[in-house]
Amino acid sequence: MNNPAKPAILAFGLSAIGKPRAGTFKASEVTAARKAADKLGFKIVEIDQATAGLAAKVPAGRIGGSADSLVPFVSKELYTQIKALADKQPKNGKAETPTTPPAPPVAQSPRLPQNWADIRVGDLVLAQDTDPADGWWQATVTAINGDLFWLRWPGSNGRGRPFQKHRTMLGLMCPAEIKDEPKPAPKRATSQENAVYPANWASIGVDQIVLAKEDGPCQQWWEAKTVKLDKDVFGLQWRDHQSLPAITRPRLSLGLLHPSPKSR
Repeated sequence: MNNPAKPAILAFGLSAIGKPRAGTFKASEVTAARKAADKLGFKIVEIDQATAGLAAKVPAGRIGGSADSLVPFVSKELYTQIKALADKQPKNGKAETPTTPPAPPVAQSPRLPQNWADIRVGDLVLAQDTDPADGWWQATVTAINGDLFWLRWPGSNGRGRPFQKHRTMLGLMCPAEIKDEPKPAPKRATSQENAVYPANWASIGVDQIVLAKEDGPCQQWWEAKTVKLDKDVFGLQWRDHQSLPAITRPRLSLGLLHPSPKSR
């Protein structure tokens, strides 16, 4: 007889901003856990003799807890192991017969606005989550009401709850084609209006604050100060992590913060 106190299933998936989560649930929690996993767009792994060893490394989920404790955060290494195990596990007790997948549809790249007045529904912008320490992430505009924007994290498959940001709290990535070609910027920002945050890519100079994407798979953006300019390539120092090594980025790979932020 199965022990009702032992984990029976494992739920796993990525959060709205791409962070790995996984949690185990007892037999008495299976029905509620499956419903919660379905709402989150998470997958389920049945825990049996073959999967018990890996499941023992996964923290317990918590039915009725907050979103963060329902399916806890886990390391990328553990998440990769769980995903590989789930891909091998038979569905409905039968091994799947490999088939040739259909050709995926050609995805249209999301539009990047030229400036803050140009932001439309469906555009891709940069926004912070509830904790500024988590950096900036790409988000899709789902609705607009004046200067208020409703956004959704990409990859949430429509399941993540939209969140609201003021126009001045959005960051911009450089469009593939910009209307005004970048012009050589002065070595140091002299305009009082653009002393901290440049209004466009052409006006980025030294001693200004921009957004730069970190190296690696996480796709996070962070505030950085421009400290050097050499032929349209900037040397930058992470604003809030000055102990880290300086980085270099081309002008058009930088993100912009609103030049007159509501709060920062």
